Amino acid sequence: MSAPGDLSPQRSLEITRAYVGAFFDLHLKGRKQPLLDGPSPADPEVAFHNP
Repeated sequence: MSAPGDLSPQRSLEITRAYVGAFFDLHLKGRKQPLLDGPSPADPEVAFHNP
């Protein structure tokens, strides 16, 4: 996992757009989003926390 601040602004925006888009597609359009199922090798910067 990278340290805070190690992420470029472009990469941060790319990740944010992908996950927010997937969230809204799942909850507003009812479309399954595998991106939200758990960690992805394509996005090692993203951590999933299950309460």
